[in-house]
Amino acid sequence: MTTDGLSRGFLIGAAIGSGSNAVAAEQGGADFLLAINAGRLRNMGVPSISSMLPVRNVDALTLGFARDELLPLCKIPVLLGVNVWGVDFDPVRQAAEIARSGFAGAVNFPSCMHYSRPMQQILSRAGRGIEQEVAQLKAVQDAGMMSMFYCASRTQARLAADAGIALICLNIGWNAGGILGHRTRSSIEEVATEAREIGRLVKRINPKTRFLLEGGPIATPEDLSRVLRLAPLDGYVGGSTIDRLPLESSVASLIDGFRQASVRPNRLDAENRTLFAWSEQYGFVGTSDALLLCLRRLRALGAARDPVLIVSEPGQNTAPAMRALANPAGLKKGSANLVRIDVAEQDLPARARNVLFGHRDTTSSRPPLLADPSVDMIVIHAPERLTNALQRRLARAMRDGIFRVAGSRRSLEIKPRIIFQSDLIVDEDRLHEDLTHAGLEPELVSLLAGWTLRLPPLRERVGDLPLLIAKFLDDQKGPEFSPLAMLNLRAHKWPGNEAELHMVLGALVGRAPTSTVSPEELAPLLRSEKPDSRKREGRSEKDLIVDTLWRNGFNRSKTAEALGISRKTLYNKIRKYELSG
Repeated sequence: MTTDGLSRGFLIGAAIGSGSNAVAAEQGGADFLLAINAGRLRNMGVPSISSMLPVRNVDALTLGFARDELLPLCKIPVLLGVNVWGVDFDPVRQAAEIARSGFAGAVNFPSCMHYSRPMQQILSRAGRGIEQEVAQLKAVQDAGMMSMFYCASRTQARLAADAGIALICLNIGWNAGGILGHRTRSSIEEVATEAREIGRLVKRINPKTRFLLEGGPIATPEDLSRVLRLAPLDGYVGGSTIDRLPLESSVASLIDGFRQASVRPNRLDAENRTLFAWSEQYGFVGTSDALLLCLRRLRALGAARDPVLIVSEPGQNTAPAMRALANPAGLKKGSANLVRIDVAEQDLPARARNVLFGHRDTTSSRPPLLADPSVDMIVIHAPERLTNALQRRLARAMRDGIFRVAGSRRSLEIKPRIIFQSDLIVDEDRLHEDLTHAGLEPELVSLLAGWTLRLPPLRERVGDLPLLIAKFLDDQKGPEFSPLAMLNLRAHKWPGNEAELHMVLGALVGRAPTSTVSPEELAPLLRSEKPDSRKREGRSEKDLIVDTLWRNGFNRSKTAEALGISRKTLYNKIRKYELSG
């Protein structure tokens, strides 16, 4: 069968590794199938890149599953993956064997295009390079069958076009995304630029050749649509995007659905139901075990009058805990007068000292904060930043219940309750050591021993994520997450806690609601590591040129004008960054 039997419209090819997926692809409207070892290995649970390693007899592996599973089940053309690395390379004999086996044609896979340039040169000198792959496909085509040539560069595409190969597919690398996927090295914009230039070259040499695209960052139909806006293509070949990613997503979705179907409403006892109802009025969200333990302790601490240290990590919302300590009987019974002193924002610790303990020159007009009967609770944020002397003075005043105004012999009774709040990452098993190491005086830490409450960070209560997401979005129509994306949210360490979750949701609000949020869309928002500044600086000019070309419809005159450079300079930079293919 030749390509004349294919649709004249946009072609869809599927690189498949099993009979069940082949049947699904045919029912979905695929125009042809590729039987390659990468597909079979994907179905065995290993990454596609393993197809380039000497792990199996590639000919036996590919021919075996293609002959037993694809040919008997499918009516659409099946192209067999062939290579030129055998001991006896005979293109004509190989083409005859492909025809006798019942295949519609062949594709060059595994191919030396996936190797480095030095390795490609070694294979070419040995008579087993890209030139022989073109010769093999030409022999298949001359025998009256179809052939599709995978290429990775302008030079390789030119070889195939000169030989008259009917289908040329630009392979832009292993597919990104999913559990086994690779990290993308090219943006959609860079892919469109390369496909546009190489496609033009192919059409100039042989207008009848059909030019297709596969791989790289194209993981969804939306990604392909973005490329097609500026790079005309005759078709698309899906490997992992058809054979692996949908399976991962659908299986994960089904398992999650079965699990949710089996979950019974939590049989909370009366005490726990009362506790959660009590916590909701202060703004707590969640029902996880970690939060439950925290709430029990918080309610007990709220009923007392002793000083308390609240330890939270950066990004945690401490307001609900403060409201609960200030109004343990409930907000409906009136709101307490709470004063907050943020030492982290104070220019001098002396200001905090004078506000708390007063001075003999000011006590006649207003009482020190520690003795003010109108204040119910004082929250001191970042006490570890106070001077050691002031921390010790606070510890002794709280221990005795009285203090002396600076410059005076008069002693005053402490009236408000004192709450300390520190943004620190601590280990509960080493709480005393971690607090003193952070700057808290041992005397103050000892006084607060037993009265210290560590709020559970988000990574310890990921079961509350659905409730937190619903609470943050409130009545807004927020994004829906795919099961795999939710798994990634639960696996994330959340170094920024609730603030980071709020940032992630904010970045996703307003997205087109055409599909659920995928792991690939989520990944850039969850990267906690610092970007490599050297790499970013090295790519900045290239990125700027690609983005400006994209915005100006690849009109180089308009692009040069937008960049404020001459056309000649723009051409030089396009060649420098290899943007012309």
